[in-house]
Amino acid sequence: MEIYLLRHGTTHWNAEHRIQGNTDTPLDQMGLDMARATGEALREQGIRFDRVYSSPLLRAYRTTELAAGADAEIVTDPRLQELCFGVQEGKIINELIDDPAIPFRYFKTDPKLYDRLVSEGRDTLQAESLTELCARAADFLREIVEGQTAGDAQRHISRILISAHGACNKALLMHIRGDHDLANFWANGLQPNCGVDIIDYDPETGIYRIREMNRTFYPEDLTQSLEKLL
Repeated sequence: MEIYLLRHGTTHWNAEHRIQGNTDTPLDQMGLDMARATGEALREQGIRFDRVYSSPLLRAYRTTELAAGADAEIVTDPRLQELCFGVQEGKIINELIDDPAIPFRYFKTDPKLYDRLVSEGRDTLQAESLTELCARAADFLREIVEGQTAGDAQRHISRILISAHGACNKALLMHIRGDHDLANFWANGLQPNCGVDIIDYDPETGIYRIREMNRTFYPEDLTQSLEKLL
C-alpha cells in the first residue's frame, strides 16, 4: 500500500506569519494554485487514489479537492485536524517567540519542553499537547491504514491520500517511524505547503517504509517569493 501524505496549500495567515492551528482559514490564491498544480501533476503521472482522507479544516479540505480530483470521494476525519494552539492562535509567530510567558517559543526548538509547558498550563492556554496530537494521529493510522489487510490491497485499496497539516503530519510520521521521543518530532524539517511524503506500508508485516519526503509536484516558480512558514 502506498500512502501519500499531503500538507495543505498556503493561506493569508501563512503570509502574515500567524499561527493557525484549529482556526479555519481558507487557502489564498497561491495556495489554490499550488494545490491545483499538484493535482494536475499527479494525474499527468497516472497517480490515482483508491481512498482519500482529509482534515475537515477548510484549507486542507480544499487542497484535497484540488489534489485528488473532482471524482474523488473525500472522507473527513477530525483526528487529522491541526494541533490546537488555544490562545496562541492568530498571533504573530515572532511575537510569540519573544514572549517568555508563552510556551510557543519552544515549539520548534524544544518540542519536549513545549509539550510539558502546554500540559502544565492547560487551563490558561486552552491548547493541545504534542503528546495528545501524536495519540490521535496514531489512532487514525491504526484504524485506517493498519486496519486494512493484505486482501484489501488485492481488492484495489493500494494507494491512499491523507491530507492534513504541518504539525499533524509530523505526528503521523512519528507513528510511522515508530518513534516515541518528542525530541525527534521535527525530524527532516517542516513539510512545505502542498509538499508530499510518500510511504509504503506492508499489511502482511505491518511495516512502514518512508520512500520520499518533502516532495513537491508544482512548478518551482510558483513559490519563488514564498518564505518557509509554519
